[in-house]
Amino acid sequence: MLTLGRIANALCSFIYIALAVRALGLSDFGLLILIHSLASTSSVLSRMQSWQTLIRFGSESFGNGDTDLLHRVIHFCIRLDTLSAMFAIVFGLVGVQIYGHTAHWSAHVRFLADLYMFVSPLMYSGWANGILRMAGKFHLVPIIDSCAALAKTLGVIIGYVLHLKLGYFLFIWAMTIIIDYGFYIHYALDILRRKFSFQYFRAFRHWRWQLPGMWQFTRAASVNQTLGNISGHVATLLVGNGLGPAEAAVFRVCRQIADGIVTPAQLISPVLYPELVRMRDRQDWRGLKRVTWKMFGVLSGLSVALLLLSAFFGSTIFRFLLHVHVHHTSLYISIMLLAAVFSLLVIPLEPLLIVVGHVKFLMKNRTAVMAVYFPALYVLTRHFGLAGACLSTAACNATILLSQMLGVWFFHDRIGKSSER
Repeated sequence: MLTLGRIANALCSFIYIALAVRALGLSDFGLLILIHSLASTSSVLSRMQSWQTLIRFGSESFGNGDTDLLHRVIHFCIRLDTLSAMFAIVFGLVGVQIYGHTAHWSAHVRFLADLYMFVSPLMYSGWANGILRMAGKFHLVPIIDSCAALAKTLGVIIGYVLHLKLGYFLFIWAMTIIIDYGFYIHYALDILRRKFSFQYFRAFRHWRWQLPGMWQFTRAASVNQTLGNISGHVATLLVGNGLGPAEAAVFRVCRQIADGIVTPAQLISPVLYPELVRMRDRQDWRGLKRVTWKMFGVLSGLSVALLLLSAFFGSTIFRFLLHVHVHHTSLYISIMLLAAVFSLLVIPLEPLLIVVGHVKFLMKNRTAVMAVYFPALYVLTRHFGLAGACLSTAACNATILLSQMLGVWFFHDRIGKSSER
């Protein structure tokens, strides 16, 4: 189910991107991408990783039916997401004014971007995502994502047939986000109401409550995940600012093709973290290490096959999507796929370091890498164009992978001796 859902989602994305480019033209499609990236950046910057906090501090009470403690943990996570939502809107509106000025957007484009920022809080399902993972209902995720992707595809087809403009396509993107978020909240609340008699609005009592170490874990996990998730959106914005919206569209589509190719392999990530948490709770340290390295070996072999696939078919996919000829697209896609492969190989390593208590290591690691990556990306993009952007992205992901491999090697003998640092 997970595989079919992700594949269907990737196929829908190829269709609606191809039609959106034909309807809007490459430059206006680039504006659509940049506005969406601004909203995504504000969402990622503001979000707390409440689903990780929920699983770490609530999985045991969820399993043994400790309703009171579980309610308190969920309430804490809901409050985190509420604060994140408010900050997302503020960050988004400020970001539009700053970026719109530097990118020389018209007043009309800025107005559309301002309106779009109000859906940025709904880009993150947070605590609801954690409930689905703990309840073993993660098969609902690809169904939800597929419904949203189908709705977006249908909306884009209508826009293509009727020759509608940027405002309409932003509306379709926004409605897709609302649909996706609504499904997550509905299913999570349904699970909690049936099993634990949960009431959502009680979350806004007792704002000061937290378990020992809960806020520290949330802060460290959030910084690490924010730096990991924000890099793609900021990279698109920097390319757009340095080269223009059309080049930003090319860069984003090359990245999306690469991500689409590795999509089936990424299915491991959503189910791996909860499983490692359960192994940690059982003190099964040998099994935890074995699963991690087995997944790393499988993904390494798969990565070689994916790189060969990109070399032969990358430019063909690009021409289908954008309906334009851009020089060196096979090279760009191959480099971006290499970057995606490096990110793919991080999948089994990062959850291992998180569940054994080395979140601070991940946070410091990503902070250092991103502090170098963003300036390097901008400089290389200005001097070498899209090739510089792609190469700097691949180098960034390779550095993160190498540092996490070193981290696992360094902490390997300590796993099982201390699960909290």
